[in-house]
Amino acid sequence: MEGEHGNSDVKFLIGHNAGRSAIIAAFIATHVATMAGLWFDGARLPKFDFNTLNGYLVLGLNYGLANPAINFVVGGIIHYTSGIIWGVVFALIVHPAIGRVIKPLAALTPVNNYIKGVLWGIVLWIISSALWMPLLIDPLFGGGVVGPFLTKFGPYGVQALFTNLLWHSIYGINLGLLFSPTPAGGSRTWRSTSGVGVR
Repeated sequence: MEGEHGNSDVKFLIGHNAGRSAIIAAFIATHVATMAGLWFDGARLPKFDFNTLNGYLVLGLNYGLANPAINFVVGGIIHYTSGIIWGVVFALIVHPAIGRVIKPLAALTPVNNYIKGVLWGIVLWIISSALWMPLLIDPLFGGGVVGPFLTKFGPYGVQALFTNLLWHSIYGINLGLLFSPTPAGGSRTWRSTSGVGVR
């Protein structure tokens, strides 16, 4: 990590090292996206209450419906832990890898960090839509509630798929902006691995 996100050559917007920055940024990104998801129905979008859904998965649908507060808290702990884990994976593995694979994103600039966060949000949207929702949530409600690749979610059609993209984009954008490693030199010019300055 010393060459990519080590303490000697990189500073972080939050925290003093990559691990701490990742945990804090992921917690905040998860919280912002979670709060947005709870208000989606106010914009006539499907409500994305991942706290409640995770509670149903762990405690069971009958218990969760009978004890909504406990279900929400237990599911929230699982949901936030998951969000932090995905954020740490992004910060410590995916963020540096994107810079190596996509050369224009190699420079540690706020714009590149933002783009990497958006890309990670899209990856998580695909995982959620293709696997998590159809394979875990649909059987919980007896089947037929969630369509393949989230093309249906209760009374909502493909709108659910794009609402899920919105949710994961909010998460990814906040994660990319908050986990924002930049060169520690204090200069307003950032240098990519090729040595080309970017303002």
